[in-house]
Amino acid sequence: MPDQPGANPYELTLLGGFVFSVGGDALLRISVGSQRLLAFLAVRDQLVARDLVAATLWPQSADEQAGVSLRLAISRLEDPVRQAVKVTAHDLGLAEGVAVDVHRSRALAHRLIARHAPRSETDIGAIAVSALSDDLLPGWYDEWAVIAAEDWHQLRIHALEAVAGRLTAAGRLAEAAAAALAAVRAEPLRENARAALIRVHIAEGNKSEATAEYERYRVLLRAELGLEPTVRLTELLARLDPG
Repeated sequence: MPDQPGANPYELTLLGGFVFSVGGDALLRISVGSQRLLAFLAVRDQLVARDLVAATLWPQSADEQAGVSLRLAISRLEDPVRQAVKVTAHDLGLAEGVAVDVHRSRALAHRLIARHAPRSETDIGAIAVSALSDDLLPGWYDEWAVIAAEDWHQLRIHALEAVAGRLTAAGRLAEAAAAALAAVRAEPLRENARAALIRVHIAEGNKSEATAEYERYRVLLRAELGLEPTVRLTELLARLDPG
């Protein structure tokens, strides 16, 4: 598959942190300006008008000054980073063939969430859990990056819950637990994630673990939000055979 890691000379990692690699080797000395431009173009995943790039990356500057800053940033792109950017008179984008991890992970997440989407064997399992376990550009606080990170955060949690459910149904309970735990770590107060993990414990026959997980969630929810678990989660636990 052409979009697999290592299949392209240029690879951009945004999940878990920014890394730009050439031929599998990470480039360590890339200016902050080059990182921001590459990351923004990767997040948009299409050609973007120069004016929009400038206004987004330099929101505090007047339009003319933002345009100057963009032209300067383009001129300062280091080789071979420059080869990864497509520059036209009106638009900017990533060059064809640049592999981006979040693009692959987004596509995977959408396949997992869509009920009737075709999937490969590797879509359900440890590789999928790994691809969905990291946040987008952690520690970046530009508004566009924060919005993109939240969008990915929500998508990956839904996908982790979906893969946990499918693995549980398939009896692959260790992998299902890993997926559910990844969802819980991402959003500790989210009931659906806790429910996915409790279902794994129930499927394993671990009644004590299912009950303990419910109690951990109940205590956390009360401490953080002053709320109790919903009837749906309580009834899930109530279905346990007391014998």
